[in-house]
Amino acid sequence: MFKLQPNPTFKAEVAIPTVDGEGKITFEFKHKGRKALKSYIDSLGEGENAREDADALGELIAGWSGVDEKYSPEALATLLDAYPGASRAIFEAYNRALLEGRSKN
Repeated sequence: MFKLQPNPTFKAEVAIPTVDGEGKITFEFKHKGRKALKSYIDSLGEGENAREDADALGELIAGWSGVDEKYSPEALATLLDAYPGASRAIFEAYNRALLEGRSKN
């Protein structure tokens, strides 16, 4: 049966670009409905007024697995600093999972 109210969180595997290829992290993301997602996107800002990546992504992430440290805002900031392509990969994976969902084989 289809649920009108989605689960508050969902999981998605994210390929983080590294110098060795890519590392995979399973993120637990917070679900946002259409209005909340629009408000979130509007809050990101641009240029000098843009939110820091760790702050913006922290609003979407509830946790992770497959990382050698427990999830925390500080650990997320470390990940984003160490792997410059991580921010984009995480944000794109969130959007893909939220807007396209899982595809059936």
